[in-house]
Amino acid sequence: MKISEIAKETGLTVRAIRYYEELNLIKSDRLKNNYRSYDKEALFKIRFIFRARKLGFSIEECSSLIKLFNDKNRQSSEVIKIAEIKKNKLIDQIQELKDLKRSLDWLIKKCPGDSKPDCPILDELAGKK
Repeated sequence: MKISEIAKETGLTVRAIRYYEELNLIKSDRLKNNYRSYDKEALFKIRFIFRARKLGFSIEECSSLIKLFNDKNRQSSEVIKIAEIKKNKLIDQIQELKDLKRSLDWLIKKCPGDSKPDCPILDELAGKK
């Protein structure tokens, strides 16, 4: 398959597919006209990466997961370890977002929202107290 066909089939951009290839996550063969040609394994890996990225896994984590997938002697405990680390990072990010929301809610309540220039939101962003 050509890169444009892979892009159309997966919904990814040609640029993303080239990036994955630069990172050696996928491979292509070069045709006589210098076009890239991808096999079914590359298509599988691209779909794998796409789904993993949707779950929040980084490119590095995707690489580790692909290596584990390809390793027939893998231990599922290794996969769980990666997933648990990701889950814990997400829990931390959720808490950070909740804290940010609380801060914004407080600032919004403090700002009079009238025609005067005074605004605690801008003061806070400027580091004034």
